[in-house]
Amino acid sequence: MHGKLVEVADGVYAYIQGRGEWFVNNAGLIVGEEFSVVVDSVCNEQRAKEMISQFREVTAKDFRILINTHGHPDHVWTNHLFDAVAVAHEMGRQETLMAFVEIYQSLFPDLDFSGAKITPQNITFESRMKLYNDAEMQIIHPGVAHTRGDCYIYIPQKKVVFCGDLLFAKPCTPLAVGGSVRGSVNALRELLNLDAKIYVPGHGGLAGEEHLVEAIEYFEFVWEEAKKRHERGMGWYEAAMDIDLGEYAKWSEAERIIGNVARAYAEIEGRELEFAELVEVARKMLEYGGGRK
Repeated sequence: MHGKLVEVADGVYAYIQGRGEWFVNNAGLIVGEEFSVVVDSVCNEQRAKEMISQFREVTAKDFRILINTHGHPDHVWTNHLFDAVAVAHEMGRQETLMAFVEIYQSLFPDLDFSGAKITPQNITFESRMKLYNDAEMQIIHPGVAHTRGDCYIYIPQKKVVFCGDLLFAKPCTPLAVGGSVRGSVNALRELLNLDAKIYVPGHGGLAGEEHLVEAIEYFEFVWEEAKKRHERGMGWYEAAMDIDLGEYAKWSEAERIIGNVARAYAEIEGRELEFAELVEVARKMLEYGGGRK
């Protein structure tokens, strides 16, 4: 089995996959008296069927609503396997529509994306919304962070937050290439201010406040190191390869420093990363390793 279902509060389950590597995301299940709510789908049909099988071990209730925390493919590509109304932020829906399987297959030819397809969400929102499934669920957009269309699901009664990719729990390196480095810091601080005990990250193991703090420190490190090298006139790739990661070199997927520095440079320069540049960033991350000092 690829994932493990863990009950983190009464009727609230986190589906944790692996260590949070590329395209191996976490998901969730919230069981109410009348129906169930699913948080995110996964990257291929086999993984989705395994997840659904574990969901069915704890409930027979309909999967009536599916909340996508953002539009990245590992969180949306198997939406079609749930007979549910899907909800996302408006920009999350736009990003879902752009998550073309062919592009990612060309970048990651060794990964299994079988059965993956684009299924856009039925309902969108701009800032926040509430959903009631016995307990109140607050679905909140914290601004541009991991992507332009993130949301997190906060269940106050249960003191649980489904963070999506706003949080990559240590030792899984965070990523903000599709959003904002400064925005990621702001979003993580917002999560810290909630009255919560359990944070379910988009990647990595179950988390507490200390993991939010560590992620904030990582992004602040990226920002300061990128800013210094930008002032020296270095390009984003040269800067990323020049940075001494220190303890962060031990974190998994350390190559994400390239994407994070490219995003920091774009923010410093007040511009957006173009599609071709994002593809170049992705290729540089995949090539990472040989050129490190």
